[in-house]
Amino acid sequence: MALSTAQEDKWALGADEPARWTVMVFMGADKIPGNADLLPEAKKTIEAMKQVIAAMREKSSEKSKTEGVPQKDLKAEPLNIFVHLHSEGRLQRLHVGKGDLEPADLSQEDATNGNALTSLIAWAVRENSHRRKDYSMLVMWGHSYLFGVGPQTLQYGIDALDFAELSDVLERFQRNHKKKYAADYPGDEQPKLDIVAFDACDLATVEMAYQLQPFADYLLASQIGVPLPGWPYEKVLTRLADPMGVLMGPAELGSYVARRFCEFYAADDRAKPVTMSVLDLKQAHSLFDLTESLARRIAIVISNDDDEMDLVYRLFLQSRTPDGRPFIDVADFCVHLIRNSRYDHVREAARQLGNLLVSPHPDATGGSENGAKKPFIVENCRNSAETAGMNGVSLYAPHVSDNDFQTALHFYEKFLFAQKTLWSELVHGLALPV
Repeated sequence: MALSTAQEDKWALGADEPARWTVMVFMGADKIPGNADLLPEAKKTIEAMKQVIAAMREKSSEKSKTEGVPQKDLKAEPLNIFVHLHSEGRLQRLHVGKGDLEPADLSQEDATNGNALTSLIAWAVRENSHRRKDYSMLVMWGHSYLFGVGPQTLQYGIDALDFAELSDVLERFQRNHKKKYAADYPGDEQPKLDIVAFDACDLATVEMAYQLQPFADYLLASQIGVPLPGWPYEKVLTRLADPMGVLMGPAELGSYVARRFCEFYAADDRAKPVTMSVLDLKQAHSLFDLTESLARRIAIVISNDDDEMDLVYRLFLQSRTPDGRPFIDVADFCVHLIRNSRYDHVREAARQLGNLLVSPHPDATGGSENGAKKPFIVENCRNSAETAGMNGVSLYAPHVSDNDFQTALHFYEKFLFAQKTLWSELVHGLALPV
């Protein structure tokens, strides 16, 4: 898969075989009781994608005529889009611009077990003759549900593709791809997606970043709810279809999507508060270590100091995200601890974590393509005063919300972050009745 390589390995203007983007969109549009019907929006999104590809090909045809270059001799198309659509209990697939939606393998119709997603990635890579130097983005589209995405109503109830299953899919594909193309990935080097993105709610989290860090370089997601119709796909994809001589790299594309997303809703008469973040998963191990250090220091002091426990409880509440969900903004929480904790080692742990999130290094020439020298939060966009306190990444904290955390606990504990750090024990302890 392509997968991520250094700047010098990528296409430079004028090269014989330019790099291109492979965009894979996994759309869960089954009707779920109590949730908006997504099928009309899914169809509109697919139509927007078709228009982008049609415009790309029309421009290519015009270039062939004006420059006298046979169409077959023009460079390969810079964008290919592959879609899996799950709706009404059926799975359909589409290589956008090549026919219409067609039935996919019936054995993959359950979108919640990982098989359908595995099928999408393998099909896109094979169909597009995807090369190492090409870029890749996987977009998970649909409702989020109990730490899962794309819920379906099955015989035994509602289920979704949870994020442990998502990482299992990516690990399986990574292993199979390296085995097939071993010469491209010497030693311990692994193929990675460039971007895993979510056109779904509340997924710009530390937990998700740590879960996905072995399989992708960037996470693109919102800290809060994503209103319908979701991303402005026509705006976003047109920039890839018509790169104007310079194909965007993954960090650049992530920032571009985040900005266009927030602009889209800011310009809408029905504007809703939104956020969008680009997170550098290459720094996820440092994020893990510093978050675990902070959680451990907080747990020690609040177990021995009731006043500090009351303070920490209030600081969590002051840092919660604005839509009533069980999450806090991590950078905001660090600021509150730095200003208010009575313990030097807690303040220092908060300072170190906060600096990793937002503090850039001196810029490197040519580094914009791959996000070199950026902080963990590469880009953070928001569109309103209501989201002004959002800095780019969240953490789960069930006691800041009225949600039933006992129902979600089983699914939350599937996160590797929850299993390996003290954070889950800390926040669930705060959520228990006194």
